[in-house]
Amino acid sequence: MDSNYIIYTCITNGYDEIPNEHYYDPEIKYVCFTDGSIEHKEPWEFRDIPINHECPRRLSAYPKINPHKLFPVGSKVAWIDGCYVMTKKYAEETKRILNTHPFSIMRHTEKFTFYDEILEGYLGNMNTWNQQVEITKALKETGYVFRNYCSPVLGSFWRVITEDLFDFHDMWWKYSLIGPNRDQMSFDCARQYYKVDLNIIEDGWLGGNSRTPGSLGVLFGAQGKYYRKKLHPQAGTFDSSSTYEEMCKRGDELLRYLFTITRLHPKLYKRFDHINWMKMNVLNPSLPKS
Repeated sequence: MDSNYIIYTCITNGYDEIPNEHYYDPEIKYVCFTDGSIEHKEPWEFRDIPINHECPRRLSAYPKINPHKLFPVGSKVAWIDGCYVMTKKYAEETKRILNTHPFSIMRHTEKFTFYDEILEGYLGNMNTWNQQVEITKALKETGYVFRNYCSPVLGSFWRVITEDLFDFHDMWWKYSLIGPNRDQMSFDCARQYYKVDLNIIEDGWLGGNSRTPGSLGVLFGAQGKYYRKKLHPQAGTFDSSSTYEEMCKRGDELLRYLFTITRLHPKLYKRFDHINWMKMNVLNPSLPKS
């Protein structure tokens, strides 16, 4: 099927399974990049990931960040994480968004600060102290304004591929390889540097303990990850013997150190309590480790 609309994803290391309940729109092409660790399901077109990387998290991020190297200029593409269930409303909203705006993202309901994002990776045990310091220093060198963090939720987002985005994508990928193996801060670095104009959807991802889909018809966030099979790689040093108090103390120490780089005072820029995230990933994991 020839279609200018493309919904795509990437699944590596068997982290996710393609949901059986997906709604498929006949006007949309569906593409899944994979390392061969999942079962093929129609109507997805399976494609190989055109790079090698030892980290399956970063391997899966390559197609997500670099659609300009995978699809023709002019393609209208929507990324969605492989664990979420697509609905008819999501398909309809995807076509509407791509016909209306060249680049759209969702914003985190809690409107994370830079420090909130740092702590999600650190207290979720995904990233180490040194990795968080490394990315913070690298962002500082670009002239990054830490207080202007836009709090993107990148479980799904929408782009019309144009040559104007090539440098943005390349910078996002470059900085995604520095420090933590997450992509929100590197995204915002490239957004700020290239002054990318975004359409920001405020109610697409409700987050928290909500079991109600947002305006896009998909239950995003932890409550909607029905088809997530494993935790992503954990480079941190916390484990199930850690305590909430101990982890919070270490997080506060990290922010005090980062203050010397960002000049953001933790009392003003640490706003979110990650207790549920810490339980799910460290204190009482709901999924097996990779």
